[in-house]
Amino acid sequence: MVYFQTDYLLLEYHVASHVLLSQWYGKCSSLQYRQALIKLIRLARELGVPYAITDSRLLAPLDSEDLTWTRDVYVQAYRQLPLKRSASLNPFDPAAYRQYQQIFVNSPSPLPFETREFDDLTSAYDWLISEG
Repeated sequence: MVYFQTDYLLLEYHVASHVLLSQWYGKCSSLQYRQALIKLIRLARELGVPYAITDSRLLAPLDSEDLTWTRDVYVQAYRQLPLKRSASLNPFDPAAYRQYQQIFVNSPSPLPFETREFDDLTSAYDWLISEG
């Protein structure tokens, strides 16, 4: 079920497998970026999703204010979600990839659920719904 779709982001929930998919399609304004992530957090809480895929392959690098907001506000809210597993597809853009690593991978506090990085959606989805 599609909950939010624009030219820069798709938020889709797969009811049968309990997977929330967020797929970035390109550049958007700072306000659009932040509002989209707030929608993602609210949706994940409302649905009580155990599994999430974040496809950031087409995400552009963030400006310094959005990078700080993502680290200080979004990640803290993301940590509180009822997730069991979270899969990610990393940005193709080298600068955006470094930012992602800085925010999620090299964080002093790891996320409180299982995470893994993938190169394609099928592998990410299969891992999320697999047992153990």
